Amino acid sequence: MLKAIKKLFSLAGLSRQSLSFWCLAAAARQQGLLPLIAKLRRIVPDISNQELSCKNTFNDYWEFKRRALQAFQCRMMIKSIEDIGKKHLNIVDIGDSAGTHMLYLKTLAADREIETLSVNLDKNAIEKIRARGLNALLCRAEDLDLGQRDIDLFTSFQMIEHLHDPSKFFRSLAKRSKGNTMLVTLPYIKNSRVGLHTIRERSVLIKITAEEEHIFELSPKDWELLMRHSGWRVVFSKIYYQYPKNIPVLSQLLAKFWRSTDYEGFWGAILKKDTEISDRYADWGDI
Repeated sequence: MLKAIKKLFSLAGLSRQSLSFWCLAAAARQQGLLPLIAKLRRIVPDISNQELSCKNTFNDYWEFKRRALQAFQCRMMIKSIEDIGKKHLNIVDIGDSAGTHMLYLKTLAADREIETLSVNLDKNAIEKIRARGLNALLCRAEDLDLGQRDIDLFTSFQMIEHLHDPSKFFRSLAKRSKGNTMLVTLPYIKNSRVGLHTIRERSVLIKITAEEEHIFELSPKDWELLMRHSGWRVVFSKIYYQYPKNIPVLSQLLAKFWRSTDYEGFWGAILKKDTEISDRYADWGDI
């Protein structure tokens, strides 16, 4: 099936990246993200240094791909803070690589007073964030302990799939923080799997970082189950698709294309702390 898809688009004169670019633009238009993408470009014009994974291949395609996903994430952030309803907010972004989302939010929600703290285990990321005048903490996500500090919203964008033990991360955050709301986005996978793509794809491994490797890639249903087990309940979720939906036959072909080359999209979820079920598990250790 994939060979047939590639042949079809080859006959149409489209390279894989050209096809992907067309899909992203059509999907962003269909999901109403284009105006927000334009706003994000005005707020932070250059995002080429945001992620290690695309620093050597950054081009117009990668720029739009990142902006479209960021627009979806920002839309979810705005919904989260509107649901919280406060004018002064303390937000902690766990896994922040450059401070970009926090800069977006400070402008998009300029009617609110927002204090931010970005968390990352990479020194270079911390330096980039602090260079933008934002607060940053060098720390592994699993070791984060903010004590009695009041947190209105935790955010984490494409970070959870990089953790070796996401259940302990969620449990620790639920028991060791005063924050009650969290927003996460993750790759959208229909069928759960172990990631570890560097092992799958390379015969000789080179040294890699946590940013470059996914450990678990779960379906939304399985993530919800794990989160419930670990002290968090999903109260709202939405999928951002990287291709246009509801086009007879074509959408099905495009879904197969994206599953074979990248991800169909990304799943976003707003979580509320709820440890009723989590507390019934007797063997969390010292968490």
